[in-house]
Amino acid sequence: MAGPAPFPAFTELWHTDTYSTIDPKRPELSVNGKKVVITGGAAGIGRGISQAFVDAGAASIAILGRRADKLQETETALQASSKTIKVTTYVVDVVDEAAVKEAADHIGAWDILVSNAGYMPEMVSVIDSDVSEWWKGFEINVKGSFNVCHSFLPKRNPQAALISISAGSLHIPTPYQCNGSGYNASKFAALKFFEILAAENPDLHVVSMHPGVVDTDMFRKGSMRPPSMDTVELGSHFAVWLCSEEAKFLRGRMVWCNWDVEEMKAKAGRILSGPLLTSTVEGWGSP
Repeated sequence: MAGPAPFPAFTELWHTDTYSTIDPKRPELSVNGKKVVITGGAAGIGRGISQAFVDAGAASIAILGRRADKLQETETALQASSKTIKVTTYVVDVVDEAAVKEAADHIGAWDILVSNAGYMPEMVSVIDSDVSEWWKGFEINVKGSFNVCHSFLPKRNPQAALISISAGSLHIPTPYQCNGSGYNASKFAALKFFEILAAENPDLHVVSMHPGVVDTDMFRKGSMRPPSMDTVELGSHFAVWLCSEEAKFLRGRMVWCNWDVEEMKAKAGRILSGPLLTSTVEGWGSP
């Protein structure tokens, strides 16, 4: 479904479900012959993204996750949906540097990497937060992202793409982020990390994306109650579109899957002319 945005947004048209432009079976979005790696890909949005890349014709998908049972379920489902896909799974916690490196060495060269593994600490005020629980957001969202990129980037094929699953709450005014300091601060740090990664590696197509509001375990853990929910297919298919030639103008930016693709393409010149859709402190350079 699509209609007017429920609150101020970058595009006038707002999507809550997939649509033809981001259909992974569109020939223009084909990833035929490409090797895909997805962290946190065994459940929820990660599993949806895994299926979307199968639908787009990926040659192989390697999935990293912490739960062997969920990995096995997803592997079975993906293999059943395609006669040609090769699926491998790795029981890996992205915080474990050695385990991530071992998986990267085993997987070898890749074309598309989706950094999806994430964690939402308990949603309470700073003063009421448990230190270990609060810091776990940084361990998984920031250190985990670093571990994955540090081990996998040297093995990328030419013209590789890296999609980071971020959080739409980063765009929401701070007064509405109360009780979410552990999640939002760690996600903001990860966002800047991926922006710098893009600057350091001009041959790598890096985009951060909000995958929509989907009924997952992480969503139920939080306190956010949005005006509408999104299908898992919306963010999953949008991730495939971000890897296409059509989305090259979004390199180094953060976008929402709800934003209309055609409207964003029409604003490509504006996006590329400055720091729009990047994490900056407003006011720099002002008199």
